[in-house]
Amino acid sequence: MGRAFLVARREYLAYITAWGFWVGLLITPVALSLGMFLPSLIENSQPVRYYSVIESGDSFARELDGYMGERDEDIARDLISQQANFDPTFDPDAALAEFERQLAEGRSTAEALESVVPMGSMALSDDDYIRVPPPARTLEELRPYLSGDLEIDGPIGPRPLYAVFVLDGDDIVYWSEDVVNDTLVNRANLVLERLARIRTFEAENVPLEILDRVRENTPLLLVRSPTAVDQSGEVSFADQAPFFISIGFSFLLWLLIFSVVNYLLTGTIEERSNKIFDSLLTSVSLPQLLTGKLVGVLMLSLTLISIWALIGTGMLIAAGDNIPPDIAEGLRQVVSPNLLVPTLISFLLGYLMFGSIFLALGSLCDTIQEAQSLLSPVIIVMMIPLLLLPVSISNPESPILHAATWVPLLTPFLVIVRVPTEPPLWELIAQIVWMGVFTALIIWAATKVYRAGAVHGAGMNEARAWFMGLFGKKAQA
Repeated sequence: MGRAFLVARREYLAYITAWGFWVGLLITPVALSLGMFLPSLIENSQPVRYYSVIESGDSFARELDGYMGERDEDIARDLISQQANFDPTFDPDAALAEFERQLAEGRSTAEALESVVPMGSMALSDDDYIRVPPPARTLEELRPYLSGDLEIDGPIGPRPLYAVFVLDGDDIVYWSEDVVNDTLVNRANLVLERLARIRTFEAENVPLEILDRVRENTPLLLVRSPTAVDQSGEVSFADQAPFFISIGFSFLLWLLIFSVVNYLLTGTIEERSNKIFDSLLTSVSLPQLLTGKLVGVLMLSLTLISIWALIGTGMLIAAGDNIPPDIAEGLRQVVSPNLLVPTLISFLLGYLMFGSIFLALGSLCDTIQEAQSLLSPVIIVMMIPLLLLPVSISNPESPILHAATWVPLLTPFLVIVRVPTEPPLWELIAQIVWMGVFTALIIWAATKVYRAGAVHGAGMNEARAWFMGLFGKKAQA
């Protein structure tokens, strides 16, 4: 074991002292943060777009303007109601009353919200659609504005006309060059439904106030769970946290394995192409070499995990009492043994499984280009759990997900996702044992391939001939 440790130390120091490792270490949290926040930033940074409405009266345009304003008001009311989760001294009832009073006085939604929740107006989306008077009445005259050849003056200066609604009797046509974004169309459909209700009620001599009475008499649906942390049964983030944390653990496991096993591949290819294997095998045996390489990169993985854990812990300590109680209770699930133990076992076995595969593939190739054809099937298999993770959030008990958990190459990632659903203990143990047995078989097979590639110089042609020989025997049989 002493020689295996020397190989492990050599591998570890070779990677830990490389500047690329530290660059990757810093880039990973930034990339994950961008992945979480960039979609919402893109959504909120859309350019302001002008649209027009051509109709004989102004009922549709007026209702559409009213809907745009009500939408921001609803967002503001929700924000005020949720503010108590972040500030225990905040009185949402008094704040809502003050918000409604300021709206009645004619203040804008952003101004009224800012007065009761400082910085709250930042949560409101910008007015990304502004109605402007139509520059023309016919489609032929509107085409240059819709195509951007001509611009129309508006509140924020000249801009192309993004869209126009044309109402002619019962026919309504939406014209726009953007055939993908349906945000404005969806808002218009809601307004048309509201107008249809109003016309139907008026035709039946039913007062419109009855809609307000319906809303007032609609009971509030309370979500409860018999297993909720709160004694009242109210569902909070603390109850949902295990599911989200398990998804996060599974994704981080995939990211970690996918990133570090590449070190084994590239390092092995470099040693093969530079004939370093000959020197190494004169000092250590093949099992010691394989063990040392796997342990060395495993130590590198543990270094990554430790640094990420320290960064996360530091951020939580810095946040301190600013974290709402239900979120703090949910975050404690990170260190729950029920979730942490299967995650650590899955990481170790998953790393050994895929690390051995990549070592074996690297021993057969002299260049990265040669490895691409062999790597493609493995990478495709590793992409499957990444595609299943988003679906597993809303369907953790899916039979397909349950069956996929028994596939050994997917088990390291999916077994973690099923832990919050509290599967039978025997099933969890059986899946882990099956994963361990399959990992042992992979290591045994990888040792044979590694010996053929590193010691006997086998390459891509020999591997291809071996596979063709298998199919050839089947055909002869």
